[in-house]
Amino acid sequence: MKLYNVKDRYINYIKEHDHIVLDNKNEQRPYVGVVCTVGKVHYYVPLSSPKPKHAKMKNAKDFHKIAGGRYGTLNFNNMIPVEHSQLIEIDITNHPDALYRELLRNQHRELVNMQDVIYKKAAGIYSLYLTKDGLTPSDKKIKDRCCNFPLLEEKMEEYCSAGQKSRSGSGKN
Repeated sequence: MKLYNVKDRYINYIKEHDHIVLDNKNEQRPYVGVVCTVGKVHYYVPLSSPKPKHAKMKNAKDFHKIAGGRYGTLNFNNMIPVEHSQLIEIDITNHPDALYRELLRNQHRELVNMQDVIYKKAAGIYSLYLTKDGLTPSDKKIKDRCCNFPLLEEKMEEYCSAGQKSRSGSGKN
């Protein structure tokens, strides 16, 4: 389980198709996250940095606190499909900001310890999103907060296919 940023161009592309996709800030926050597999697709689950409000919040189907919120949260409703080529692995050891480096280390340690929770929640929110009938009012609200996973999977495929074509057509590998 590694921490990643996502490339700006990819975020900008999928954001054109789903307004719920969070802004990328020059390949920095808010898109620091972990990658897990849902079905056959890799999904990037973004983290949120710690905030005082997290202490009062409860874990939910689309939200999970890291170490009780001390190290931030995972926002499953904002997870996005991503190809490995669009990820930038974060080098925690050489991050220039010592306080942020320590936060990243703490987040990483906790995330490794909660991998099963991450995979189960990612699969659960994906399944909830695909459910058409019989949702509780609470689940409907959660679904409304989610990215459109099937649409974004299509757009990821289009983006990566276009990238392959432009790379093979330019003579560069």
